[in-house]
Amino acid sequence: MHLWRISKYADLTGRGGLLVEGRWHRKGIPVVYCSDHPSTSLLEVLVHFEPDQIPPSFQLIKIHCPDEVSIFNQIERGQELSRGEKELWELIAAGTSAEVLADQLGTSLKTVEAYIKSTQDKTPAVSDLSTALSELMQKPIENKQLSQSIGMNWLENSHYCLMRVPSFVMPAANNYLVNPRHPQAAEIVVEDVISYPFDSRLLK
Repeated sequence: MHLWRISKYADLTGRGGLLVEGRWHRKGIPVVYCSDHPSTSLLEVLVHFEPDQIPPSFQLIKIHCPDEVSIFNQIERGQELSRGEKELWELIAAGTSAEVLADQLGTSLKTVEAYIKSTQDKTPAVSDLSTALSELMQKPIENKQLSQSIGMNWLENSHYCLMRVPSFVMPAANNYLVNPRHPQAAEIVVEDVISYPFDSRLLK
């Protein structure tokens, strides 16, 4: 699989996450934001520019990601949520203990406890995951705290190297987050760096 990124820096250290917060993380933790296609990467950059701020060129980074690298599919657009995700949120809402949840869902107690803490402490009260994700996509600005909580939970647990998330600029497209601290991150490498001029018509 190839991932794409537009950045001044052709590395995957995630240094930007230490300096500023993003849609899926809070400031102070390394993370790399990528996209499923060069056009998605361009849209993600352009949405932050005013017409008179477009730089003369941009650096497109082509990233090779082996198929074996673990991916946490937080949101799958156009598909039903997994049974495990639905059950987890329904059981949390019903007050089921973490021990019982871990046993029923076939996951570790630590993972369930971290997820419960994240949902209880940092996200709005919701009855199920579909409601939360629907609200997240419909009001992305108001619900930035929710998406950051999801991303921080993933980064801190470090069970998966990648997390697939929706693009808020183009919901039919995917963005991918890389956790540089995950052991598999060393397998993800920059394959090519290409410079292109910005088309002056893009934000007219």
